[in-house]
Amino acid sequence: MKVRCPVCTEADQVVAVPGAVAAGTTYKIGRVRLPGAREVADLPMAASLGASKHVMSRTQLAVWLSFPSRHYTPWARNQGYIMLLLAALAHLVMSLVIAMGQDPNWGEALLAPFCLTGLFWGLGLLNVLGSYGARKRDDSEAPAREKAMAVWEHLCYCARDNVVFEPGVGVSFHPSETREYIFGFRPGR
Repeated sequence: MKVRCPVCTEADQVVAVPGAVAAGTTYKIGRVRLPGAREVADLPMAASLGASKHVMSRTQLAVWLSFPSRHYTPWARNQGYIMLLLAALAHLVMSLVIAMGQDPNWGEALLAPFCLTGLFWGLGLLNVLGSYGARKRDDSEAPAREKAMAVWEHLCYCARDNVVFEPGVGVSFHPSETREYIFGFRPGR
């Protein structure tokens, strides 16, 4: 069954929104060896180009139509635990060094390293508490994101009229309003 655009009632320029996003996104995966400073004089070097392992570019249409991603990297969630572990190890080493001195006072041996490791304990604790809040927010937003993803997967884009629509609903809108549509206003359902 051909999906027809509600504006022009034609089906030849209609594509699924995930397909339009994929078509407007280019990836370059893998490392590219760029010439060094003395190999080719008139070509730019890797440092001036900012070469990285993965390069991605998107058209404005692909940005408008893409499903919104979260604004954090998943590995950042564990930074607090890593910082607390490093602070504990440094604290342990410093406590043992102090305790190996002559006639150690155990209170001094255990509390003195906080002068040096206290900053890391504090930053690690702040990161752990922040990641707890982020996980809690993700859990509360998960049902809304799943519903929005189901809506987004069924959207279509007509290149002739530059409109996005959901088949069977009869409402068309500009591609820049895609996020508002999938998370908010949806008539008739």
